Amino acid sequence: MSEVKSIKVSSIDLESTINVRRTAVKDNVEKVKASIQEHGYWSDQPIIVRPHPNPNSQYQYEYVTGQCRFKACLELGLEEIPAFIEDLNDEQAIQRSWLENEVRGELTYSDRAYWVQKIYKRYSGGGYTGNEALELAAKYLGVTVPTIMGYFALVVLPEDVMQMVDNKTLSEKYAIAIARNTYDASRFGQSREAMRERASWVLSLDRDQRNDAVEALKQLGHKASIADLNAYVKKKIDESKRIVQYAIPQDLHDKLLEWGRKEGLEDESTIIRHMIARVLRGGID
Repeated sequence: MSEVKSIKVSSIDLESTINVRRTAVKDNVEKVKASIQEHGYWSDQPIIVRPHPNPNSQYQYEYVTGQCRFKACLELGLEEIPAFIEDLNDEQAIQRSWLENEVRGELTYSDRAYWVQKIYKRYSGGGYTGNEALELAAKYLGVTVPTIMGYFALVVLPEDVMQMVDNKTLSEKYAIAIARNTYDASRFGQSREAMRERASWVLSLDRDQRNDAVEALKQLGHKASIADLNAYVKKKIDESKRIVQYAIPQDLHDKLLEWGRKEGLEDESTIIRHMIARVLRGGID
């Protein structure tokens, strides 16, 4: 990598065609601004720019990494920013931007889904099979094929459901299960509404019931109603209760329920699962 140079903030294009961070930028810029105002700019954290790919642009550089740092400096009126100037083509620049943001854990699931789809399409449109394109995209982005497939599944989620995933209201695990087992290209509008309904349904369940919900989605598929899904989850809970009642003597069963309610738990299957988890972690009083 080249040496760090101080370059004029005004010489950097406000927009970047290859920076992978597309969402949650404004909030992070505000956080960076507050830090700079309190502590000054971190000289040991230069951004990466490349010579602007458009020879007719009024700007000299395009940012590759450090979008929030650059925009914070711009809004604060700072004249210069430390930067590495790298001669990168589009493919190299996207890869560099992805890797830095992924390592920092700063990419939203929206961003991940967007770029996975974009990179996958680049390969799938280049004469590769679907599986080959997945493998090449995974290698390019430095992640596993299952990870790529999970991010790719999120592409079909409605924007409001994707926002739930980005703000961690709905976990990636449940969002992927909803997307994979609800989306139907032949029923685009209906399946998007069904994904919204199923996201709300999953969030209405307690933590333990949500694991049964994932199984319900996988087993019943996109045609199942919320009533069907609820019936499946209830069946799994009832089966769990019967197993416990068969395996645990009545006097211990009653004591177990008493312990669970002291812990603030109400549902019997939830109490059983918490007890098992407590035992596995090191014992129960």
